[in-house]
Amino acid sequence: MLRPNSGNPCSTHEQKLLDEIVHTYPQPIIVIDNDHRVIIWNKACEKVFGIPAQDVLGTKDQWKTFYPEPRPILADVVLDDDQEQLEQFYPGLHRKSPFIEDAYEVESFFPKLGSNIDRWLYFTAKRLYDEEGHVVGAIESLIDITQRMEAEEEVKQLNDSLSDHSKKLEEANDELKATMLKLANTQKLASLGKLVAGISHELNTPIGNIRTISTALKADTVKIQHQLNSGEMTKSALEDFLNNVLESTDLIEKSTAKTAELIMSCQQISASDNEYERSQLDLRALVEEVLNRQTQGLARSNILVENLIPHDITMNSFAAPIQQIFDNLINNTRMHAFDDQQAGKIKIRAQICEKTITLIFTDTGCGIPTKNFVKVFDPFFTTKFGQGGNGLGLYIIFNLVTGVLGGSLELQSPDNGGFELHITLPTTSPYALTVEDDTYYI
Repeated sequence: MLRPNSGNPCSTHEQKLLDEIVHTYPQPIIVIDNDHRVIIWNKACEKVFGIPAQDVLGTKDQWKTFYPEPRPILADVVLDDDQEQLEQFYPGLHRKSPFIEDAYEVESFFPKLGSNIDRWLYFTAKRLYDEEGHVVGAIESLIDITQRMEAEEEVKQLNDSLSDHSKKLEEANDELKATMLKLANTQKLASLGKLVAGISHELNTPIGNIRTISTALKADTVKIQHQLNSGEMTKSALEDFLNNVLESTDLIEKSTAKTAELIMSCQQISASDNEYERSQLDLRALVEEVLNRQTQGLARSNILVENLIPHDITMNSFAAPIQQIFDNLINNTRMHAFDDQQAGKIKIRAQICEKTITLIFTDTGCGIPTKNFVKVFDPFFTTKFGQGGNGLGLYIIFNLVTGVLGGSLELQSPDNGGFELHITLPTTSPYALTVEDDTYYI
């Protein structure tokens, strides 16, 4: 930043261009020199603060714009590099700018500022240096964020007025936390943090929609109320407002329904009472129990299942997690693999090799694109979200296989299409070091 009349070697054209940029910039800019005297007070400052540049240029009166008594503004504090003053005058408000090196930024409220208007300001200050690296002053730029803060306050008030919705969402969140705790305790999900983050992300969408719609609806209500009070109401304006209200309430209902649907899905996932009781299992018989439970659903889906697991394969493991895996695999096939009324086939095989058993689950459906192989075991990855799918089925399988069962899994791409998953499990599932430990050993 150049000092006026400082004999700077810049050409007159460059000086005029710099002045034009500074004074046409739409946000207030204040520049002080090494003596804390104001050397630039752009036109935006004059407009926003109501103080002509001639009243402050060359003075140390920059404080008068913001405060009733003399005190440093952020540019003064940054110029002096005074951390004590930073804490004294901006306690809990200041932070280093993530965008500008060695700059600080603050958001603060200023009552009766400029034209006697209450304003919220976001301001950033940084030291200025000459070509030799010497400090020559400081610059402070300000942005009026009053509208943003007022909008946030309106949203808060509107949310308060929608107490029923808020209460239901709070109850839903409480239920969700309880469900997540149950998942952690009963299914030993290794990546519960990632799951919670995913659920929070999915909840943020409908909740965010409700807040956005509510804010817009309130703004429209204020507008139509103003038209009504001023006598400027027209039939078309009222019709547009009523149509908007209907559309907004419909979207709010859909968003709350989506939230409830997500929580219901989580509850269903954690509903089975998996106590993880260790026992000697007949693998073929264990899978046959799952198929017997799924008989009606498979028949409705026109899917034939062949249980090709040999009769002589046994393992020392946990029945509930293994059955949960096959329940999820069959449900995934029914939902994703075949079009309506399309006949399909599932084959379940097993191979034993020393201390491991490899389960091979295949179907003749549409398969999974290779590009999605790295995503299918992520929480909430689904191609049918909102159509009965929640993207948690394969994620649960992954955590059960790699967690309590101590195994691994691998997706294959059959030459003739379809879906093929190899699950390798130890013949003796790992033992926890302690009853409450999540670490296992074989």
